[in-house]
Amino acid sequence: NYRPISLLSSLSKLLERVILARINHHLEMEKLIPHEQFGFKPGHSTVHQLARISEMVKRGFLTGKSTGMILLDVEKAYDSVWQDAVVYKLFRSNLQPFLVKIVESFLTNRSFTVTVNGVRSSVTTSPSAYRKVA
Repeated sequence: NYRPISLLSSLSKLLERVILARINHHLEMEKLIPHEQFGFKPGHSTVHQLARISEMVKRGFLTGKSTGMILLDVEKAYDSVWQDAVVYKLFRSNLQPFLVKIVESFLTNRSFTVTVNGVRSSVTTSPSAYRKVA
C-alpha cells in the first residue's frame, strides 16, 4: 500500500515509474541500500527476511549463543517523514540534480481536491459534508 493515495494522471504515473527506476539504479550502483533491507526490493520480501532471521536464531541456538531481537513498528511512517530531509539525502547521494528537483516538486506544495455531486472540497470542508451530499 503506497501513500499518498490519489488519482494521478497516466503521465504522472509513468513519470513516477521512470524516476523510481533511475533512483533505484543509482542507489544500487552507489551501494547505498544495505544488503539487509528487504522491503521494496525486487526479489526480497518479508518472507525472505523472516527465513533469514529464523536461520540466524537457529544458528545461534546450535552454537550455544544467546540471540536477541529488537522490532520496530514503522506503521504509517510515510505520514511522518521529514520531506526536506528526503530531498537533502537524495541530493547528498549525488543523484542527478534534475531528478532531485522532480522528486522535490512531487513532495512539496501539493494540494488535493475532491468533487462529489458538484461540491468541491476545500480546506474548511468537512468530510461529513460529503456524506450529506452523496
